[in-house]
Amino acid sequence: MAHKQLQLFIAITLRRRLILNCPRMKVIILIIICVFCAIRYHEATKVSNVCSNCPANLCGGFGYEILIAKLEALEVKLDERCNTHKEMMLMQTRLERAVVHHSRTVLHHSASILQQHPSCGSFACKSCSEVPSHVSGRYKIHPLGFDEPLEVYCEQKVFDGGWIVVQQRLDGSVNFHRNWTDYQNGFGNLGGEFWIGLEKLHRLTKGGGQQLLVELKDFNGSYKFARYDEFEIGAECQKYELKKLGRYNGTAGDALRYHEGRKFSTEDNYSDDASRRCAQLFKSAWWYKECYYSDLNGLYKSKSDNTSGLNWITFDKTLHALAYSRMMIRKTSSKPSSR
Repeated sequence: MAHKQLQLFIAITLRRRLILNCPRMKVIILIIICVFCAIRYHEATKVSNVCSNCPANLCGGFGYEILIAKLEALEVKLDERCNTHKEMMLMQTRLERAVVHHSRTVLHHSASILQQHPSCGSFACKSCSEVPSHVSGRYKIHPLGFDEPLEVYCEQKVFDGGWIVVQQRLDGSVNFHRNWTDYQNGFGNLGGEFWIGLEKLHRLTKGGGQQLLVELKDFNGSYKFARYDEFEIGAECQKYELKKLGRYNGTAGDALRYHEGRKFSTEDNYSDDASRRCAQLFKSAWWYKECYYSDLNGLYKSKSDNTSGLNWITFDKTLHALAYSRMMIRKTSSKPSSR
């Protein structure tokens, strides 16, 4: 029931003063309002328990408790002053205004929660593709192979949505010159600059069935992408080898193909073919060979710096550092999609 319908229903009920005596009127009003608000608040709270970053807790002591306090206070006044017709009409007006105002507040907050963070049911979604919301943001999912739910950033707009973001660079605010342990566990801030972690990436892609999307921008705002219909990372004992890389399509060029089959290297744990140790040389970490055609974890450089850094060489056939990169994975689908 929308708040306008609720307001009309309450108003009609309150004005039936020739039929309802004071005690009966109070009981009906309290039942209508409390049951309605309890149902709406229960729905919002249930959703907030499934989704992360939901504002449901802001409503808990906000709309519902204030409304109950108002009703209790007005009930006392009704008990004391219900004998006079004029005073009763005044109290009806005040009660009606209080109910409409606070029910509108509860409705607004709970509707916002339900729209932006809809539930997957009794259990967490297994992937971003199962999240029914079309709003990109942080969600808790419970993929197969994980003992506990995992908080991820879901991109729900580009290429039909459903993507788990596994890496993002956009402003140089996070240091990507890290050791093996950091790259294994992950670091940074979801929604900002971050690396999801090699172990999570392995478990998310284990057994195949995942595709990879790489988005890139230069400092002039030019956007290009590279998409691979298969993507799989090996286990720790394989040094998180870039195990599978499917067919490429896109506009950025196939700069990742050179690294297929290579083990991941950091400055303190390297597996590249170069005696100069690529991770140490470029202060980065990647699936180096000798050394790279792409390095999305390279040092973040300014627009004027044309030396190696955050690179995807086939972007413009140079070593010009890029301004933005984002790597995302999603379960492979036979259905074609468009940006």
